[in-house]
Amino acid sequence: MSFEPTLPFRKPLPTQLAMTGDDWRSDQDVKAQARAEAVRKKAAVECARKLEVARDALNAYLLACIECNDASRSRGADDSRSILMGNMSEYAGFLRSVYDK
Repeated sequence: MSFEPTLPFRKPLPTQLAMTGDDWRSDQDVKAQARAEAVRKKAAVECARKLEVARDALNAYLLACIECNDASRSRGADDSRSILMGNMSEYAGFLRSVYDK
């Protein structure tokens, strides 16, 4: 019968399987990451701008539907057009708060 000690200093140490952290990254990796983040920031600001333009267009459409005074008019707070405008405003605001600094 063999006895294996359970003391922590007797157990083998885990080996590192992935090279992570700043000291393992090359200059090329750092530059590639910085470029990717710059592209993401530019795309987020552009997306926020286009969301605001789309929200304004949808608002103009909703106002035109209200002017017609027929079945296409606003149905109140549960109208999907109003909900969509709110969601677009919220996400555009989030993108601007995070990426437009």
